[in-house]
Amino acid sequence: MLQWYRRPRLVILNPNDPILDAARAIEQNRIGAVVMQDKGEVVGIVTDRDLAVRALGRGLDPRTARLSEVMTPSPITLTPDDSREEAIRLMQQRGIRRIPLVEGRRVVGIVTLDDLLLDEAASLEELAVVVEAQIGEGGPAETPRSPARLRRLARAEATLNRLLNQVRSETGLHDSDQARAALSVVLASIVRRLTPDEAEDLIAQLPSLLQPELRALPPGPDKSITRDSIEAELVRRLDVERDRAATLLDAIGGVVARNVSSGQVEDVRRQLPQELRGAFTATPPASS
Repeated sequence: MLQWYRRPRLVILNPNDPILDAARAIEQNRIGAVVMQDKGEVVGIVTDRDLAVRALGRGLDPRTARLSEVMTPSPITLTPDDSREEAIRLMQQRGIRRIPLVEGRRVVGIVTLDDLLLDEAASLEELAVVVEAQIGEGGPAETPRSPARLRRLARAEATLNRLLNQVRSETGLHDSDQARAALSVVLASIVRRLTPDEAEDLIAQLPSLLQPELRALPPGPDKSITRDSIEAELVRRLDVERDRAATLLDAIGGVVARNVSSGQVEDVRRQLPQELRGAFTATPPASS
């Protein structure tokens, strides 16, 4: 059942809201989509890709254009009592990655393809079907749809999701968007604290789907980055207490250190300030 994918907090907007509101919500909350409601009914969904393709591609002014102009109307929905298998089937059929969950007329959660992968409810082959459907719907016509390419993409997503699954397990962050946001904060901070060469060596050992955003960061070493600054950013992005942010930093640093070589861990630790070295330590997982 999909009860697991209930969310205590959801970003809900109105189709008459400006596009800029959705862009800000997606960036600030590190989410991939915003649900549209009107008079208590789910009437649409806007994804980060919609904003890039439909808004920017059409040259719309995000301050005056309305979400109704770019949203996908009448999105498929499920209830928390529906099964994961039904969610996967709909994702495959419709070429979608996110399905809002409704109870009565109220949105109570959202299930994403990433969630299902993290929980090992979907195989690589099933993921490849969804990816292929998305290419067929919205990707460039010339994009090759070879099985080998789809398998490579599926493996890349599975590698990232295994890392995120470890983050969720070690931190207790059951929401995959929060886990991704927390990992992003810690990795971006560590990368910016390193010299460019050392940063590249670390990035090269991380999941390939994380590498473009990390390589786009300003080159370091940025010595203004400290344990305090990382904890403060976790507090801001995840809306948690400072003690919780400190625990998250240590847990995520340990997960990252376990997923790169021991030599890389030592090289990174040598460039970190003393108060950060303890966080970037390959400690055994909590379940051990």
